[in-house]
Amino acid sequence: NYGNLSDKGRFLAGACAGFGASKFAVRSTVKTVKTVGAAYIAFEALEYAGLLKEARTSKRQKILAESRDYFLRTVDGMRHDIRTQLHPKKIQSRIKNGMEKDKPGTVGFGTGAFLGFVL
Repeated sequence: NYGNLSDKGRFLAGACAGFGASKFAVRSTVKTVKTVGAAYIAFEALEYAGLLKEARTSKRQKILAESRDYFLRTVDGMRHDIRTQLHPKKIQSRIKNGMEKDKPGTVGFGTGAFLGFVL
C-alpha cells in the first residue's frame, strides 16, 4: 500500500510515475506531430497529382465547410479546456495541495517528470 511506504519509497514511486508520465507525453506529442506532417505531405502530393480537384464540387464544398466548422468547434473546446486546466494559479494550487498531502511523492513526481523530459 502506498500509504505504508517510507518517505524514500513514496519519493521513488512518485519519481517513477513522473518519469513514465513525461515519457508518455513526449512520445504522444512526437507521434502527433509526425502524423500531422505526414498527412500534410500526402495531401500536397494528392493536390500536385490533381486528385483533389474533384473534391471541390459545390456539394462537397458544403460538406467540407460543415466538417471544418465541426473541427474548429472541437479544437476551440479543447483549447478552452486546456487553458482552464493549465492556468498557472491552478497548477500552483495543485502543487501546494500535493505538497501538503504527500511531499515526498510530489517532489518525486516532479523530479521524475524533469528527468523524463531531459533524458
